Amino acid sequence: MPGSFSREQKSIEKFQHLGGIGGIQEGRGGYVGEEGCSQVGALSENDDEVQFIKSYKCQATTALASSSNKKPKALGSTPKVSPSTSSDPATVLANLNTKVFPFTPVVLPEGDSSASIHIIQSDLLQAMSQLFHLGERMDDHASLWAELATLTSQLREEKDDVLAEEKEIKALKHKIRHQDEAGTLAAAENVSLREQLERREEEVCDLRCAAETFDVEKIMAVSGTIVVTRWELMRDWLNHQTDNWDLEGVLERYKMVKTSEAEFLALPPPSFEGQPMIMGNTEAEKTPEPDADDPPTDP
Repeated sequence: MPGSFSREQKSIEKFQHLGGIGGIQEGRGGYVGEEGCSQVGALSENDDEVQFIKSYKCQATTALASSSNKKPKALGSTPKVSPSTSSDPATVLANLNTKVFPFTPVVLPEGDSSASIHIIQSDLLQAMSQLFHLGERMDDHASLWAELATLTSQLREEKDDVLAEEKEIKALKHKIRHQDEAGTLAAAENVSLREQLERREEEVCDLRCAAETFDVEKIMAVSGTIVVTRWELMRDWLNHQTDNWDLEGVLERYKMVKTSEAEFLALPPPSFEGQPMIMGNTEAEKTPEPDADDPPTDP
């Protein structure tokens, strides 16, 4: 970009120099008057290049100089410039086309050469302005590229942070899933233990009920035995069968029943002190039998 700018500046200086030279004459070059054709410059700007479009150009219909009856050389060839013709506009234009603008040749209109040079100068100024603005835009593009690189680096870092957070979230989800499974297993085990505890409590209740029932049945059995024994004694007494009584055996059985009852009820053993003495068989024989009308004496 700086090289192009310097070349354009040199071209402008060259044209200014040519415009100030008095050796350029109106008749040299054999140009026709201004009625020939007019030149219109249209400038079109693109993002990467600047092109100059010349419309309504006319080829010169007359010979250029008195020493020139030859055909113009092909585009891109460098004409030989002699010291005598260095101020010739055609020569200057040929040098300009071959050295400065090889891809956009310029054809001068017929008429005043100074006006043509001024037109070319205005075109060059426009080109310089466009090139200057293009350089500014390229500088802006460079800053945009630097900013884009910074944003890309920042985006890459943020992407890495997001990926790290996603990995951490996946690890936490995996851990939570394991904890949920462990909690489910613990809940199932807790339910099983509760069911076992309920079954044990039911078994304990059944055993307690059985123990209470056994105690009641045992008490009822002992009480029934006592009642049956007393009833038999009463029946024997009523039937005057006291002669056949084994009083000592009956008393021993009575003591045994009372002792068993006390042990069953967790009571202290009964004391049989103060109870009436039972006479033996010899003593019973010596005792006179009571009359039938007399009531029995208390034993």
